[in-house]
Amino acid sequence: MSTCTDHEILILGAHFAAISTAHYLLRHVIPALSNLTPSITYHVTIVSPHTEFFWNIAAPRYIANKELILPSKIFQPIADAFKGYQSDQYDFILGKAVGLDPENRTVDIRLETGRIQEIKYSSLVIATGSTYNSGLWQINNSQEITKAEFSSFHTLLPNAKTVLVAGGGAVGVETAGEIASYHSQAETIILSGAKRLLPRLLPSNSAAAEARLERLGVQTVHNLRVLSTSKNADGTTAAVLSDGSSRSVDVFIDATGGKPNSTFLPPAWLDAKGHVATDNKSMRVTAPGADGVYAVGDVASYSDGSVIAVNNSVAPVATSIAIDIAMKAGKRLPFMQKEYKPMEGTQLVPTGPKGGVGQLFGWKIPSAMVWLIKSRTFFVEKAEGAVKGLDYLKP
Repeated sequence: MSTCTDHEILILGAHFAAISTAHYLLRHVIPALSNLTPSITYHVTIVSPHTEFFWNIAAPRYIANKELILPSKIFQPIADAFKGYQSDQYDFILGKAVGLDPENRTVDIRLETGRIQEIKYSSLVIATGSTYNSGLWQINNSQEITKAEFSSFHTLLPNAKTVLVAGGGAVGVETAGEIASYHSQAETIILSGAKRLLPRLLPSNSAAAEARLERLGVQTVHNLRVLSTSKNADGTTAAVLSDGSSRSVDVFIDATGGKPNSTFLPPAWLDAKGHVATDNKSMRVTAPGADGVYAVGDVASYSDGSVIAVNNSVAPVATSIAIDIAMKAGKRLPFMQKEYKPMEGTQLVPTGPKGGVGQLFGWKIPSAMVWLIKSRTFFVEKAEGAVKGLDYLKP
């Protein structure tokens, strides 16, 4: 990390939100600030326990069929995507945040070696994402752990007779649809854990998703959750269910929601669900003592957990950082504060490779449009552009 920096912008995380914000800062904000305050040196440090960017949007298809998606398409090296910037403007540190001192403005990072390194920040971006019960949906340690998780399912699924998917949100529905499409020999069951699938969508879309899955041979069970699982001696998984029953299956996939990676933060910065309490327009952290601190992506209270929410919040958080720095220097930036605007009522959910259900701003869209937009490729063609920040070529 740079040792002669006047203003250190520390970014925790290297998923969608963190990588996109870093590109926006390096491409637009730091050049503008450097012109305004040439006597100040600006530097970005990205801290992450993994060196590759994971296009987890495509995880439901990749788990079901490794032949359709090359690993190199969804696991992209992060360092290569930043080679276009001056090397003294940024650093990567392989590690994970384990503590924070708001008074001294420092973060404790556990490095790959296990040693703790203290990093001082001027501005802090918390973009640590979420942790899921399954390692399939996001990298929270080395990417090799995530790759090994996929490899185990690639081995199990071709010979599986029973598959149980827990979770009735988009990831669960997409995964059940993909498995039923490419492994029709297996009996696939999805537990919604609620009254219906896809609670963010209209009830009619939930019913349509269930019907589409049924045509693929998927059995949907409502109001039933998995309480715990354990491995049997024969390699199958025993699942204890919320009605008191238990069931053994060849393959169990936990697709329930995640929990924000925020345990290292001061409790006063968090809301009741453990998300970082942020202003829902500027991404500034609202807690006292959090001056110059921002949160973006799944870990933040404004987010619904979607990539759309990330994309719509990168410019707001970056301009917040820029304006706050400029104001402290008594300067005005040449661009204005951008505000986060959610795309409410919008979600596209493939139910297999031939279509799905979805809404745009609350309006239902036909299965053919879901296929055209998402189901065909799960946006894999956009993965390289995402890690390179190509959506943010202009401020």
